[in-house]
Amino acid sequence: MNIQKIKLRDLGKVDYQFGISIQKKIHDEFVNEAKILFLEHDKTITIGTKGGKEDILFSEEEIKKRGFKIIKSDRGGQVTIHNKGQLVCYLIVPIQKFKIKPVDFVRKIEELIINFLKKYKISAAAIKGKTGVWIKEKNTERKIAAIGVRISNGVSMHGFALNIDNNLNDFNLIVPCGLEGSLVTSMANEISIDLDKSLIKLKLIEEIENIFDCEVIND
Repeated sequence: MNIQKIKLRDLGKVDYQFGISIQKKIHDEFVNEAKILFLEHDKTITIGTKGGKEDILFSEEEIKKRGFKIIKSDRGGQVTIHNKGQLVCYLIVPIQKFKIKPVDFVRKIEELIINFLKKYKISAAAIKGKTGVWIKEKNTERKIAAIGVRISNGVSMHGFALNIDNNLNDFNLIVPCGLEGSLVTSMANEISIDLDKSLIKLKLIEEIENIFDCEVIND
């Protein structure tokens, strides 16, 4: 049996609209070939299909003063932050070809992030009724990765954003995921070791290959 292949393109740090335009172009021109984009975004607040501006805690003028853009997105989920030090992974995958039901796609993304974090001795979990991946400790729950996807014509778009060593204070501008009092964390906040982003990407690729039973190759 031929193993499915997913092509990977690393865009580096790019403007949010530019990254989305690349993703949309790939999706619109889709020729039965799965692709992954790794990237970091400039300062951006995005509002998903279930979100609203009421979850942004400052005026648009103040947000702009702090260097952020506010953009309405067609991904699932509510309001989140993108900034330097956060790794974003867009998954453009024909889910039927990979034998994945739409309802299970997010669960697989959660699983791959949880398994990846185990490699760094970070114990994380999915929480029923809350999107993303969380660190649960005593009476606190801290979100370390946001997930927001869209399935269009059987092909996925968007994906997840993993906090590596980004500025967590930026999240004070919003109500993350529409959850009052929600805490946000990062890998750097949880463990005190040097975080090599090249190695992080390699370890994420390993988990993508495991979860989607595929081979990731450079585009």
